[in-house]
Amino acid sequence: MCTVTWLREEGGYHLFCNRDEKLTRKPALPPRLGVRDGVRYLAPIDGDFGGTWIATNEFGVSLCLLNGALLNGTGGPRPAVVRSRGLLLLDLISSRSLEEVVNTVEATDLTLYASFTLAALSPGEPAMVIEWNGRRSSFRAQPESCYMLTSSSFDTETVKRIRAEEFARFVGKNCSATRLQEFHRSHAPSRSAYSPCMHRPDAETVSFSRLHVSRAESLFVHSTVAPCINLREPGKTCQVELRMPQATSACAPS
Repeated sequence: MCTVTWLREEGGYHLFCNRDEKLTRKPALPPRLGVRDGVRYLAPIDGDFGGTWIATNEFGVSLCLLNGALLNGTGGPRPAVVRSRGLLLLDLISSRSLEEVVNTVEATDLTLYASFTLAALSPGEPAMVIEWNGRRSSFRAQPESCYMLTSSSFDTETVKRIRAEEFARFVGKNCSATRLQEFHRSHAPSRSAYSPCMHRPDAETVSFSRLHVSRAESLFVHSTVAPCINLREPGKTCQVELRMPQATSACAPS
């Protein structure tokens, strides 16, 4: 369960992600440097399964994972999950281009995974949205420079509609990195399961990530609390940079 937005600009992009999770999930580790197939990348690590939901690599490719739509939108068969979706994202993060991401997904046995939506971005080209619904995969280029994706296991279609309406109202044609960050803090229409910054008795937005990627470097800022909380509180937010070809090795408090 997540809300993801991005803004593509000349030579790069901004990517934002609210991670919504059950309160029973283990805390994630903050972003750190990893190497996959010789490619350096930055990613937080999920505390339960060791995968990730958001990552960026030294070629400027970033990936962000959301739960996928069920087969009929409200229900459907739930295949036995053999492998965590976050591990698939780690398999893909060594990709040097969006074309390579697509080719790798096409060659992967997706029946091992629950349904998902994957956003892939790279400087200078339209974003790619990849969807797997448990039976078939689809790929679409997303040419809009400013865009939002969201998912929810609770009242799925209503949540998606309300968040899309809030995105249109709050961001609209005045899209900027600042407006997107404020959107991720929004409790409209109320502080609830329906707001972009989500709060339910059993689940809530547990972290907020923002990436600024250019052709020279990637800046990954990560908060271990919901974005509605004071992110300047000591120990709650850290940042790590991936420069070409140098990188810091772990998330340091900002």
